[in-house]
Amino acid sequence: MNINGLDIQVEHKNIKNVHLSVYPPDGRVHVSAPLNYSDELISMYVLQKWIWIEEKRNILQAYNIQPEREYISGEAHYFKGMKYRLKVNRQSYGPYSVAINGDYIVVNVHSGTTKDNIKQTLYLWYKEQLTPILQRLIEKWQKILNVQLMGWEIRLMAVRWGSCSETKGKAYFNVELAKKPIDCIEYVVAHELTHLIERTHTDHFCRLMDTYLPNWEELRKKLNEFPL
Repeated sequence: MNINGLDIQVEHKNIKNVHLSVYPPDGRVHVSAPLNYSDELISMYVLQKWIWIEEKRNILQAYNIQPEREYISGEAHYFKGMKYRLKVNRQSYGPYSVAINGDYIVVNVHSGTTKDNIKQTLYLWYKEQLTPILQRLIEKWQKILNVQLMGWEIRLMAVRWGSCSETKGKAYFNVELAKKPIDCIEYVVAHELTHLIERTHTDHFCRLMDTYLPNWEELRKKLNEFPL
């Protein structure tokens, strides 16, 4: 749907109320609407929220987000909600490694290493750091919700922070979560494991989230606004 020259992603679901979201990094607008909502009703709703949408998009687009990184010393990179500067150490021998040193994420690589290899080295490090965080939070929320995952994986995901298959009992988490504050990571874990009880974002789903993680909407907002 296009409104005032802006493409709006519309998804009809078995819900009672309309949910409007604006996602980073480019301010993508998504509307979840009840099954019986017509395009006209959705358009009216969006237009009523237009000032808020424009403000939110301006805020997101003003963030210093670098979708195409050069992976060179001095670049800003994030880890667990903290901002660091990248320091690339090129050496003639030795294993590739990544470590936090003060305000720097230090990457040790060989002298002829390409940008893609540095990117991959960081990806593997982020994945390694995120694994025990997710393990702890998954165990915690399995007990809280009285559910059990059959398995879970970390992968690079283009548009989602996580996903969960109720039928397969398996969850997937975006490696980019390693850059986010811990409470935001916990929100994603709670959200995905709640899908083992309620497959879609129904009112029942929202009530479960309200019960077990009362500030989940604040955390969702924080997650989506925090720079990568």
